[in-house]
Amino acid sequence: MSRTEEINKMTENVYKGILDQFNPSLKNFVTMGKHYEKALTGVTVAAKGYFDALVKLGELASDSQGSKELGDTLFQMAEVHRQIQVQLEDVLKLFHSELLAQLEQKLELDIKYLTATLKKYQSERRSQSESIERCQSQLKKLRRKSQGSRHPNKYGDREMQ
Repeated sequence: MSRTEEINKMTENVYKGILDQFNPSLKNFVTMGKHYEKALTGVTVAAKGYFDALVKLGELASDSQGSKELGDTLFQMAEVHRQIQVQLEDVLKLFHSELLAQLEQKLELDIKYLTATLKKYQSERRSQSESIERCQSQLKKLRRKSQGSRHPNKYGDREMQ
């Protein structure tokens, strides 16, 4: 195998390695991120139910004189919980828009770009190989002509070309 064929094979292997191994791993990463997002959304729904229960318990406890202090504490817990929940929802929105959506979009563009670039590389490589083969064939013909000719220098310029 010639050096150019080795380089060509290595170049194609790099493209194929990215397309066959790295990009599918990234797709899997995005899929896991979506599952994580879905799980966090479920946690958010459960947390809202927990918040509602805290508020109800706080209201019930505030109605009686003996547990008014407990009711105030439950309201404070509910407020802290609400603040945490708002922050979680903000982080979840950012996680989706800034990470998952961006990564998924860039991954699709990357796959299209790499596929097109690989095809272009292979096409150019084929074209160059064919051109080199034509030139080598013409050179062989010229050498045969110059060997059989009385004036071998006549074909020297063409051969150099």
